[in-house]
Amino acid sequence: MPDVSDAAAPAPPTTACPFSLQVEPIGAFLNCELADDPHYLALEVQRFDDEQHGRGLLVFLQRTEDRLVDYYVTPGLRLDRATYELGAGIGAWEERSFAPGVLEVDDRGVLCEVAFSDVAGRAIEVRVDDRRPEPRTTGRLLAPVGSGIDHPQTLLLVHLHGFDLVRRGATPPSVRIDGREASTGTLPGQELHGRELIKYAAPLTTISVNTAHDGPLPTVAPGPGVRLVDDGVLELVAGEAEHRTRLAFRPSFPDVRTLPDQHERTGRWRVYPEGAPPLAGGDWVVRRDGDRADIEVEVTEGWRPGPLPPLQRAVTTVIPVFRRWPTTYRWRGVVTLGAAPALRGGWERTGDGDASYSRATGSAR
Repeated sequence: MPDVSDAAAPAPPTTACPFSLQVEPIGAFLNCELADDPHYLALEVQRFDDEQHGRGLLVFLQRTEDRLVDYYVTPGLRLDRATYELGAGIGAWEERSFAPGVLEVDDRGVLCEVAFSDVAGRAIEVRVDDRRPEPRTTGRLLAPVGSGIDHPQTLLLVHLHGFDLVRRGATPPSVRIDGREASTGTLPGQELHGRELIKYAAPLTTISVNTAHDGPLPTVAPGPGVRLVDDGVLELVAGEAEHRTRLAFRPSFPDVRTLPDQHERTGRWRVYPEGAPPLAGGDWVVRRDGDRADIEVEVTEGWRPGPLPPLQRAVTTVIPVFRRWPTTYRWRGVVTLGAAPALRGGWERTGDGDASYSRATGSAR
């Protein structure tokens, strides 16, 4: 016999919400720019070991000729290609069995050993080992990944936990492409600070804000990932433990379906990772005109770093792209109201946030 009280319970209220927030964990990464290689501009290795993605490596290389990015992935690894629209877009996406295929990051440092062949049959070999007995001093960093994306599908915020730069030692790091040793970018004053411009961290949080949308107007209901008030959406929350992230609105973002005609609302928004200062923020405005509502989201606040080791603080101060690149993004959306409300919206770049980084590190071409 059915439970009458359950059957009679009203459905939870829903609110139209043109904003989205996705959070994914990455176990570890190592990244470098290539200053003089004829084939590639940059290389990155990522390690996954979680229920969502599986276990394995992703290695990607950005081409010199067209800035497309080629991806090589361990068979069986489950990745969303939409979150990897970097540079000028996706080039190749192929499976590889890496041998060796090692990326380990702990208190002693990093060990990376990767070898495989690219789509052209060139041998790619990476070996980096800066492990030492003494523990490292690390910080949190917003990676300037989004500064080099030409046609963004989302506002991609990659938050690095336990970030560090490779320490110079008896065995220099090695990146060999087609049998040729490739030079990496350099930081000013390298002889004094003794660091290579090879970045690594573990873990990472990838945060996607407002992925491009063209379809029915999304709605949200109150729950663990949604905080509503009477007049709209106050917060979206995603991720768990150290990856937990909030997208907060002040005041709440209204339900555009019930916004009065010829009415405008404005406010502020910010993205907060767990236990850290905001990664980005700015202004929002929504205007309704008949059966149409226009929404604009400006990014006016860049990354606000918390405590950092002296070298990392100096680098992120001297090279302003680390803090400012999110402010080169703008989101525009149009909601068509009626019996089946629809949303069409996406991001656009308003400036080039990458040039200062390339010039300062000697990786500009």
